[in-house]
Amino acid sequence: MKKILYILDTFETGGAEKSLLDIAIQNKAVESVFVTLYKGNLLAAAAQQAGIKVISLNRTEKYAFGKIVQLLKPIIQEEKPDLIHATLFRADIVSRKIKRYFKIPLVSSLVNNSYIDERYQKLSLLGKLKLYYIQRYDALTAKKVDYFISNSQTIKESNAKALGLNPEKIKVIFRGRDLSKFLSLSEEQLLQTKYELKVQENQVTLLNVSRLLDRKGQLDLLQAIKKLVITHPNVKLYIAGEGFYRSVLEEYIEANNLHSYVELLGNRNDIPYLLQLADVFVFPTHYEGLPGALIEAMMAEKTIVCTAIPENEECVSSQEAIFFKKGDVSNLVATLQEVINQPHQFSALGKNARMVAIEKFSIAKVVDQYNALYTSIIQNHTQ
Repeated sequence: MKKILYILDTFETGGAEKSLLDIAIQNKAVESVFVTLYKGNLLAAAAQQAGIKVISLNRTEKYAFGKIVQLLKPIIQEEKPDLIHATLFRADIVSRKIKRYFKIPLVSSLVNNSYIDERYQKLSLLGKLKLYYIQRYDALTAKKVDYFISNSQTIKESNAKALGLNPEKIKVIFRGRDLSKFLSLSEEQLLQTKYELKVQENQVTLLNVSRLLDRKGQLDLLQAIKKLVITHPNVKLYIAGEGFYRSVLEEYIEANNLHSYVELLGNRNDIPYLLQLADVFVFPTHYEGLPGALIEAMMAEKTIVCTAIPENEECVSSQEAIFFKKGDVSNLVATLQEVINQPHQFSALGKNARMVAIEKFSIAKVVDQYNALYTSIIQNHTQ
């Protein structure tokens, strides 16, 4: 049995981490081992419960790449993986540095639209210079990677251009999700979650699941809620996720007295239950990789309101979701008002979304694609 060593920055509840864990849990054709470099291991227990080995370095430095390489060397010597798969920037850099010591094929994930113009435009001059340096360093070290897996066509094209990658070395494999997680839910746990969140009988429940980041558009959503509750005071928004942007969102909630209408839930491990309780899933993101949270909402058969960006449009069409213009708060308010006022008009979209999700994002199909690629890379490396 082949062994795959996954190297991650952390094991927190981000889309990339959750996707790789789901793949590893479902993948019985290989032995999976996860190494996490920095402190943050919320998903480790779930991996270990599934019989997957997790090695956590728990480093607190922001980078310290050289030190981490030295810590990784004995782990790789002991585990003897057939292939190393790195995901997210710091793990990518560390894995590329360690290539000098081991003749093991290296795969890197492309999961973010990290170097687009919108990101540069929002930065100070110093911020632009730092990001440019990171981009050049990323491009230079990327030459050591044997193959890339991109989670969407949009991300493939964007990163190939930004990093000067050969498109033939990039395979697009969508993120997968396990449909069963969104079906047989415990009625007891559902009632318990409903009680915890104090969901009222006449409440219109909006849900956003995402890291708390500027680019995720949550401030747009709060600005929309401020206007929406004037005409729809029974609306309640829950945001599940964590991130450095929390303080900005908290300040806006405080300054605009939105405590009764918005709740920041932090990281959660019960997303299927939150989705079950939601009337509408709202996804105001400005740019993405392939949005795992959106795919989960599709699996849960939710009415989806999301930005009209290429990354979202790879997941859903107007037959499965309602789109609004990125960053346009007034358009978002009008869209939510329409959905809340005429819910039956959009009820078929959720059903359509689930059917598309099963066809495109079934975890079993994704695992088969990963295994075919892993096998091909390992075989080519040994020839």
